[in-house]
Amino acid sequence: MALGISVARGAQRRGVGTAMMNAMCDYADGWVGAMRIELTVYTDNLAAIRLYERHGFQIEGTHRGYALRDGVFVDAHAMARWNPHPPTRAAESANTDPGRGPA
Repeated sequence: MALGISVARGAQRRGVGTAMMNAMCDYADGWVGAMRIELTVYTDNLAAIRLYERHGFQIEGTHRGYALRDGVFVDAHAMARWNPHPPTRAAESANTDPGRGPA
């Protein structure tokens, strides 16, 4: 699954990005049970990088010449975050009918 988020310039620095990241991480961790979330961010987007780091993302590498922006190739970081409370097999089994066994 791929999701994209962006904050309109007029709404930046007002907590909108934080609210969206909170919702996305809650959805990925608690509802989908994703083990890991990955994202790509331009290396010069320092505000976004700080936001992602506050949500547990770490830089895993840098894509050199990732995209052509305004006629110039720019770099982007690959960042990822692991689920802080990963789902376990025992938790999955607790949600099944004991007479049927695991689904």
